[in-house]
Amino acid sequence: MPEINVAAVLYPKPEKFDELAALITELTKKVQEHEPDTLVYYAIKVHDKNEIVIIERYKNQAAVQAHMKSPYFREFASQLPALMAKPAEMRVGAFLGGAGSVAAVTDERREAFTQESSRPDRPCLC
Repeated sequence: MPEINVAAVLYPKPEKFDELAALITELTKKVQEHEPDTLVYYAIKVHDKNEIVIIERYKNQAAVQAHMKSPYFREFASQLPALMAKPAEMRVGAFLGGAGSVAAVTDERREAFTQESSRPDRPCLC
């Protein structure tokens, strides 16, 4: 069975952006620690928009189900309605290609991304 690729577009209320970003940062850490079959899971802030996109790649459907049923994801999902300006949009598709391995984000690289994201012209949630 092919891998499952997801892009989740979130639209936080402007005054709730930082709160949602903090929750996503914690969620990504838990996913990386506890979900070996979640191959890629990271978030970005869209430039000049009040949007966050979570990029996800799962080994198979069982990995998707494990993620959705995890206690930390359920807790995250329960908090979304109060933080969102409108419902999230989910896009599921086939991987077309790419370079490098986003799945291999080490703590050292995450720190570099975090430092880079402190620049106002390059926001990133890692």
